[in-house]
Amino acid sequence: MKGLDRLAATATYALAVSAMLLLSGSKYDWMAELDADLSAGSIETSGNRALVRTLLLAVALASTAFIAMRGKTRDVRLTSLVLSVLAVIAYLFA
Repeated sequence: MKGLDRLAATATYALAVSAMLLLSGSKYDWMAELDADLSAGSIETSGNRALVRTLLLAVALASTAFIAMRGKTRDVRLTSLVLSVLAVIAYLFA
């Protein structure tokens, strides 16, 4: 695998996981700090944030799959597997 392809795929993975972590939580969490009677879950949202996070997870998994398919050594494939697991953990717990 050429170094530029792997660098681009790794950068795509890093940007997708970073954006996924930035979109974690609710955009109305700050309201609970101002008024204790109002909870962030009581405000209905369209769910666009969850959709974008899911799409970013798909991008991260696709980039690690690209790395694994183009990688020729076992270490590259194992690294892409570890990166995929980390992306799923970040999605579940963020």
